[in-house]
Amino acid sequence: MIRDIIAKRYAKAFFAFASEHGVLDQGAREVREFADLLVKHKDLHDVLSNPVYETSERKAVLTTVLSKVGISDGVRAFLLVLTEKNKMKYLGTIVTHLDLMVDEAEGRLHVDVVSAASLDETTVARLRQKLAELTRKDVQLSIKVDESLIGGLVTRFAGMVYDGSIRTQLNNLGENLIKEW
Repeated sequence: MIRDIIAKRYAKAFFAFASEHGVLDQGAREVREFADLLVKHKDLHDVLSNPVYETSERKAVLTTVLSKVGISDGVRAFLLVLTEKNKMKYLGTIVTHLDLMVDEAEGRLHVDVVSAASLDETTVARLRQKLAELTRKDVQLSIKVDESLIGGLVTRFAGMVYDGSIRTQLNNLGENLIKEW
């Protein structure tokens, strides 16, 4: 909860800065790539996130790393602020919120779809079209198969889950029968 509140605040600040300077796509991509770098190099993440190290030491390490990976000045300043304020540990969550903000600004919606069986191209196209009509956004689908659903679909987007699976319907039916007995 606190992590999300802090992450949203920093994501919103970076979003406003990058939007104002016309570097939103590039800036968000660079922040995301740096977060990926920290995932791959856990020791670097630990140094930059651990308040045991002096702020000046953490900033020096960050500056050295950033000079080698070619990050823009705005992103460099943002990452230095995170280090100075001891918020680098929230970078992954910040990226998640930043990506949501960028998608919203650009009219994109990522939808996770889980199906009981693989979907053919026609069905995928119809699903994308219906979701685009419903949300008035450019829908990006991520489709997975889970045979345990028995049939139907589960869709997740905008913090909501729409479960039209046979498995859930059978579970609900079973619960209702038990209540009535």
